[in-house]
Amino acid sequence: MIGVTLNQRYRVLRLLGSGRCGQTYLAQDIQADQVNHCVIKQFEPEAKDTLSLRKAKYLFAREVKILRILGKSDRIPNLLSHFREAGKFYLVHEYVEGTDLSLELGRLWAESEVLDLIKEILEILEVAHREKVIHQDIKPSNIIRRASDSKLMLIDFGSVKKINNQMANSEGNTSLTIPIGTRGYMAPEQKSIKPKLASDIYGVGMIGIYALTGVEPQDIALDHNTETVQWHHLKQVEPKLREVLDRMVAPDLKGRYSSASQALKSLRDLTLDHKLFSVRNVLIAGSLLLMIPGTGYYYWRLESSLTETNQVEIFSRDLTQVPFVYRNQEYGISMKYPDSWRLTESQAAPRTIAQFKPYRTQANLSPRVSLEVESSNANSLKQYTANALNQITQLPQAKIIDSRPIVFAGNNGHRVTFTMVNPQNNSPQKYLQFWTLKSDRIYKITYSATIDDYRAFVSSFEQEMIPSIQINP
Repeated sequence: MIGVTLNQRYRVLRLLGSGRCGQTYLAQDIQADQVNHCVIKQFEPEAKDTLSLRKAKYLFAREVKILRILGKSDRIPNLLSHFREAGKFYLVHEYVEGTDLSLELGRLWAESEVLDLIKEILEILEVAHREKVIHQDIKPSNIIRRASDSKLMLIDFGSVKKINNQMANSEGNTSLTIPIGTRGYMAPEQKSIKPKLASDIYGVGMIGIYALTGVEPQDIALDHNTETVQWHHLKQVEPKLREVLDRMVAPDLKGRYSSASQALKSLRDLTLDHKLFSVRNVLIAGSLLLMIPGTGYYYWRLESSLTETNQVEIFSRDLTQVPFVYRNQEYGISMKYPDSWRLTESQAAPRTIAQFKPYRTQANLSPRVSLEVESSNANSLKQYTANALNQITQLPQAKIIDSRPIVFAGNNGHRVTFTMVNPQNNSPQKYLQFWTLKSDRIYKITYSATIDDYRAFVSSFEQEMIPSIQINP
């Protein structure tokens, strides 16, 4: 098929995927005014008798109809064309340039990031569920982060393997002869060939659990009797979020959200509580604390390093209610940090206003967090980001692993993960940076460690420090 021109218009460039029911190709529309790529899905009915072909034509026409409706969403690829040729059926979809979500998973996401992720997926899925369409194969590789704006796109609604009854009836049921889905993301009723709209919710929930734990769903055990997902021991999660995810992946349909709209309502009402300070490290942090007998209160000082005044702020709080807080009045920034971390004197450049290191850092561990503020001549965050990413690529043996726009400290921001080699000791390092532009200043926070030590404390950084940052210059 490579090099063949279909429908006198679409030149096949390469094979994207192949299955029992057909193939998927990347093609070029040679009739377009400019280079225009598209995705072509080929479907060939197994049975060739007249009755089977008549049914295939009917199902194909129905599939086309629903795909055109779904394509009105800017988060689902458009159906550009459809045709029959040489006894085969073809669907021509918009090509989405980007990377699939599987490339972003495997690290430990912050709870707030996971909440945003599953909300975004459900908002796309809600469009389909309103039309009583079941996707049936929700998984990371079917979610594309669009390169143009970093928004998520949900693909494979028109998978030819589901052409036999993609559209659900008014009860959300379908009639299929083989189970459709992917191991780990497939709800119990899908395995029994009885998919419902709620089956898609199960897949979204498993993506959320994967993002939180870093463990692939097919590697997470199920209870032998109930098929309940056994994931709680993998990660301590804020109870409200845990309850929502548990309901999303409930094995019993009665216990699961029935549609994307119902799940979204719970998520939109959900507010995550910041993790509270724990007394388990009082002795470790004793050098910073003074206990006043009989009061039940503690006093500690929070140093703002490398500021002109080097001011020391004193706070009085109930130790069981408030975590450590770093504040810098000069730059209008504050941040909570875990009781297992300490504020340290910075030896870095003047733009670094504070540094933090874990108390329990062993001699062979290197994690640290640096908070930086610098004046910026950039006209926009986009311009600064482009310059910053270019500078990263100039570092010794640098490789950008992930780069995408996010909301940071309530503002438009950017997140980048990259590796490089420290020229002083030839040691491979890994970095996770967040930055935003506000009032002509760049606010940047960086977690860094050797490759081997990176995972040791990155979850504390992402789940406790990042969500707490406030900037009010």
